[in-house]
Amino acid sequence: MPKIVTRHQLTMLWGNRPSELRLARRSHFDMHAGIWTVPKELSKTNKPIRRPIPTKARAILERVMENHMESSDDVFFPGPDLSQSMTISGANRYIRRIRDNLPLESWRTHDFRRSLSTGVSELGVMPHVAEMHGHELGGVLAVYNKHDWLDDQLVAYEMYADRLTDFLDTNDR
Repeated sequence: MPKIVTRHQLTMLWGNRPSELRLARRSHFDMHAGIWTVPKELSKTNKPIRRPIPTKARAILERVMENHMESSDDVFFPGPDLSQSMTISGANRYIRRIRDNLPLESWRTHDFRRSLSTGVSELGVMPHVAEMHGHELGGVLAVYNKHDWLDDQLVAYEMYADRLTDFLDTNDR
């Protein structure tokens, strides 16, 4: 499967900022612990973001890692120059082709973030867990509560991935 398709599948599952995956390195994924850490240098908030790796994302990541075994390079989604990450324009070109063929109003890859947040909320996930995007909680909660809710996020990601899969399976018939 082309790397650009894979990157967008992962973005649908995680609701991450597109640049977080586009610039990801193999070393950012701790498959043993099941954690993807976006380093502060790649984070809009300039703070590291930790996300659990749900089952469906793990399968995709393992396939990508297996396909890149011959390369010792740490670039996870390389562009034409395999030592460099894919460009923004390359990533956006794919979405434009899809968008132009769908009967939907305008949308961007970044909208997957809103879809995930809304989707997990509809599934009963509490708001402090549904904010799985690297946003900081507001008010007093942000000051006093430093818990990362990773276990709860994992449950939410799994439920959301199942919902997406059920939707796709139903609409493929």
